[in-house]
Amino acid sequence: MRDYHIHTSLCKHAVGEMEEYVLAAIEKGLPEICFTDHIPLPNGEDAEHRMAIEEVEPYLEKIAILNRKYREISILAGIEADYVEGNETYIKEFLAGYHFDLVIMSVHFIKHWQNQQWVFNYEYSEATIPQQYHDYFQAMLKGIETGLFDIIGHLDIIKRPGFPVLATNREDVEKVLNAIKKKEMCIELNTSGLRKPISEMYPTQEILTMAIKKDIPFTMASDAHRPEHVGYYFDLLTNHLFNYNGLRMAHYNKRKCFDHFLAPQEIE
Repeated sequence: MRDYHIHTSLCKHAVGEMEEYVLAAIEKGLPEICFTDHIPLPNGEDAEHRMAIEEVEPYLEKIAILNRKYREISILAGIEADYVEGNETYIKEFLAGYHFDLVIMSVHFIKHWQNQQWVFNYEYSEATIPQQYHDYFQAMLKGIETGLFDIIGHLDIIKRPGFPVLATNREDVEKVLNAIKKKEMCIELNTSGLRKPISEMYPTQEILTMAIKKDIPFTMASDAHRPEHVGYYFDLLTNHLFNYNGLRMAHYNKRKCFDHFLAPQEIE
């Protein structure tokens, strides 16, 4: 199990230095991790949750240093690239300027919502929850269609307790999964939801099954914001995942995806 979603203090809302995360991963026996601090946004937007542009080069240099120091683990250089409609050219130029092993696409802001509100704080809207879910998945579709990204991060993070996404927005989810398949992207199994009130992974088990049937590969992600979060719930989840026939797990190198079957039986 490789942990492909790890933040550090460079993101301002996480704690711990890179080396602490590496040591935590080694202690848990992980063969590979990827740091994925948040991409800087244009004009210093949302600076309190991400790296500054001048921190990107030192970030990559530190990863290279840690790779030389800790030979017992592979340490990849990644980025979590927040997709906001209208930033496509900026993201494309930013990604072209650095050498990343993988790029996670996440949707945290919805362009036409008031003040580009976080998806976590959408109660201000007069729209119904199904409409807000729809807006979120529409934004995700637009991001996928750019072809700029490798992995979809916390796919259904918009969900709220008591309002299952598939109960009202199954068609939206189907469209997103079809687009992911067409662009040959992966979806992360993000365990951070198990640390939150929602108390379930992103995505839900039913969406996981839907994606497997479309032959979409997956990566593992703790979305760590503290060193102790690295590999969160991976040990128990691994045994559970063997129950999913046809599940493919992926790993990356220089933005190339390699995958293998975790449970190779055919899906009924």
